[in-house]
Amino acid sequence: MSKQQEKRLNIINKTITLCAQNGFHGTSMDSITTAAGVSKATIYKYFISKENLIKEALSIFSDRAINYLDNIISNPTLTLEQKLSERFEMLTILMKDDLFNGCYFQLAYSEFNHTDDNIADICSGYKKTRVNMIHTLLNENDINNAELKSQQAELIFNGLLATLQVTKNIKLIPMAKNMYLNVIFANNKYY
Repeated sequence: MSKQQEKRLNIINKTITLCAQNGFHGTSMDSITTAAGVSKATIYKYFISKENLIKEALSIFSDRAINYLDNIISNPTLTLEQKLSERFEMLTILMKDDLFNGCYFQLAYSEFNHTDDNIADICSGYKKTRVNMIHTLLNENDINNAELKSQQAELIFNGLLATLQVTKNIKLIPMAKNMYLNVIFANNKYY
């Protein structure tokens, strides 16, 4: 990776962190420049606007999150239940390490859904991709009503993310995980 690519990625990573902590509108370009250790001119060299920077940051974070989920789903050593449970385990770790500040995509969508279609599209696209990935996984494992169950289960996961952002109550994670698994395995021979 070139020095310019490293600098650009550093700006994006700092933006994601700050926006998760302060909200997208609550994160100023000044705070991004301070955190990234660069000037505003440097940021504007790579990104034409704050919204463009946020769009790029969300796009990269979306790719990372989808790749993470894909790695879990495609892991042949895990059972279906383990694959479905892994995100809850990771969420538990993030909460214990105080690294969870909510779902970036829910936050960005709520702040930009009426003002920036590109950002809103990245957020809704991420959520749709996640539901589709779970749907495909359930189909591959002969789960009845896979489409409906993937939507219901992801609704539970999204609700957990939103609730944890407000309450920081780690005890909700196993409760939501059980609800998630119960929705998926209801009326199936595997559970």
